[in-house]
Amino acid sequence: MPKAWEKLDLQGAGVQSLQIRLQKLQKKSLWGYLYWCLSPFGAHRFYLEQSWAWVFPLVSVAILVLAFLGLTWEAVGLAVILCAVALWDLSRIGLWISAYNKALRKASWFAKQTPTASANYQGRADNGEKPTQWQRELQDYTQTKESERAGHPAANAPAKKGFAPGQRRLSFAEQELLLAEMAKSPKSAVEKKPPDSAQK
Repeated sequence: MPKAWEKLDLQGAGVQSLQIRLQKLQKKSLWGYLYWCLSPFGAHRFYLEQSWAWVFPLVSVAILVLAFLGLTWEAVGLAVILCAVALWDLSRIGLWISAYNKALRKASWFAKQTPTASANYQGRADNGEKPTQWQRELQDYTQTKESERAGHPAANAPAKKGFAPGQRRLSFAEQELLLAEMAKSPKSAVEKKPPDSAQK
């Protein structure tokens, strides 16, 4: 699909418009790592909406104040701690972006769902009316399908197999076996084979 179609917003309530809005709201990995270069100001945490983002600029200001006051070792200690936390954040940026985008998609999709039933809803009321013919047929069909097991006929299925009305149909394997037997037997024997009553 051309890129122009992906950017065309039809301003509707469908999936296409939702995907375009999600692409605009989702966090990008490139921007996350670029903002990490400004980690002394906590830019990457502000971008990814992570907690404790305000600590980074506060610690950076504290380092500058300590250095200005001549407390070099204290400033170096805070700088080392800040760098260690920033490196740890660097290893977590990909996970934070994935978690943020996943939560955003879930919120967007759930917002499109139909509203839930009211708190006092107790299901459809039974008015006592007899089911119509199509409802009875649907109930019989549902009961028959629920009684079936894989590879086994239903409990109330006719025992006799064949192609006549009221008989249970042959399976594919049984039909192939029947065709193979008919092909092996001579054609004249199949056509001229007398019935059981004539043989007696």
